[in-house]
Amino acid sequence: MIDRMRAVTAALVGALCGAGWLMSIQPLGDVVCDGSGLGCALLVIVVGIPALAIAWMLVGWGLLAAVRFSGALLTASLGTTGAVALMFGGGHLLKALNVKVSGEGGVLVVALAAAGGYALAGVLTARYGGRRDGTEHRGQDG
Repeated sequence: MIDRMRAVTAALVGALCGAGWLMSIQPLGDVVCDGSGLGCALLVIVVGIPALAIAWMLVGWGLLAAVRFSGALLTASLGTTGAVALMFGGGHLLKALNVKVSGEGGVLVVALAAAGGYALAGVLTARYGGRRDGTEHRGQDG
């Protein structure tokens, strides 16, 4: 039961961070670039998008830490990595199936990928930093 709640909490935080990340790319492009051009596009793709991913990972860590989520930084790091992998994999799958996704649908796809990545990370880190054998409750000194 606790592992499910960890997964649900991590998935909600991941969905929020994934949607926020995707929705913050356009304003970043508007701030960094005053026109169009290859140099501007490369700057946004090579520097801006990964920087936003790190910033939203830190937001995810902060949200998980605020609800006293054990292993919040590890979960946020693994969740972001998993979200990026699921996003690229899902994007290639949608492209292979010839599915056309509108702009608003793209936010949903990225939010779902981020939710899946964070949920998987929440399950994988469920025992990280927790009690191993329960002897702490029986008054035994190790």
